[in-house]
Amino acid sequence: MSVVDAVKEIQARENVYVAYSQVTKLPYVTCAEETYNDQVWFFAEEETLKEFGKKKIEEKILLMGMKYEKKDFPRLYGLLYAVGVNSLVWNNGTEEIEVDLDKIVRRPDLSKLEPEKRPLINATLQLSGIYFMQELRRPVAKEERKNIRELEEELIANLKKSEFLVAMEQNTEDPAKVNIPYLKNKEGKILQPVFSDVLEYEKFAKGKKLRIAKIPFAKLADVMIPQAEFLVINPLGFNLLLNKEQLKKIMG
Repeated sequence: MSVVDAVKEIQARENVYVAYSQVTKLPYVTCAEETYNDQVWFFAEEETLKEFGKKKIEEKILLMGMKYEKKDFPRLYGLLYAVGVNSLVWNNGTEEIEVDLDKIVRRPDLSKLEPEKRPLINATLQLSGIYFMQELRRPVAKEERKNIRELEEELIANLKKSEFLVAMEQNTEDPAKVNIPYLKNKEGKILQPVFSDVLEYEKFAKGKKLRIAKIPFAKLADVMIPQAEFLVINPLGFNLLLNKEQLKKIMG
């Protein structure tokens, strides 16, 4: 199978199956050994994806499958660009080949939009967060985690230079005030959500009437509500928890 054949196959599909990480709730991402591309895994058949998932269990990597219909392909490709992926591995049931994402779909050009109208996209941070969490939450002994220190350092570097979306809702009793929505974990601790990009925000805000503010990482500790024990970055994504002390330590 050539790359051209693979592209035609993918574009003609009525649906595809995508390998997702159970720990990030995002496509499972790997770094290609030869090309060093950041790649995701597409399958024509659900059974082949299940076989792939069983093999990964041996490495203590927990996956799940997501089925995408043709009408949802634009949303899928938008997600892949938003998390920094630049290629995919296509498995048609008999053969497997790596394909550059740009050969399948055109990369969105946000530069044509006026700066204030551009949605916040933070692909570098998303990608480093995905790699770090995929390894950190792999159920193995600490000494078996691969490159965890390097992954953490890269994530921290990207956190420091990023902006985030903070959600707010109007106080119904006093329109001059705003409330900051929060979450509770299983232990009852209060977590304040913030979002690395507009896609992560939209997962959370679905059906809610919220406003957003764009805040640099250095200011996140200042906007934490008093009752929040942790800030949670992308709670419906890679779900990174940081307390106020950790936020200040990262900034140095």
